[in-house]
Amino acid sequence: MIRQGALTIGLMVAGASFSFAETPEQRQACMDSAFQVCNQFIPDRERVFACLLQNKDVIAPLCREALAPFLPPDPPPPKQAAKSKKTKKTETKKTDTKSKKVAQPLSLNPKTR
Repeated sequence: MIRQGALTIGLMVAGASFSFAETPEQRQACMDSAFQVCNQFIPDRERVFACLLQNKDVIAPLCREALAPFLPPDPPPPKQAAKSKKTKKTETKKTDTKSKKVAQPLSLNPKTR
């Protein structure tokens, strides 16, 4: 009885959430990755699929290949800024704190005469 239930769940997961896999090998790789990486989301196929997408670096290469159309493109490598030979020196102005008056709080009430 338990075996039949586990088989039914396995077939549901394989048929429903991995229908995107194009070959039987990719489908099996995705099923294995789902059981290893995203086990806590089974039998919710949307959550398993999202988990596989989020863990694309951990899943099997064949499964990653099957998920490629659904993965966002990798960001381009950052461009290294050319170092300019001229560097601008910023001068900081020194302020004399002794000569400044202490600011009073701003009054929003109109002054009466």
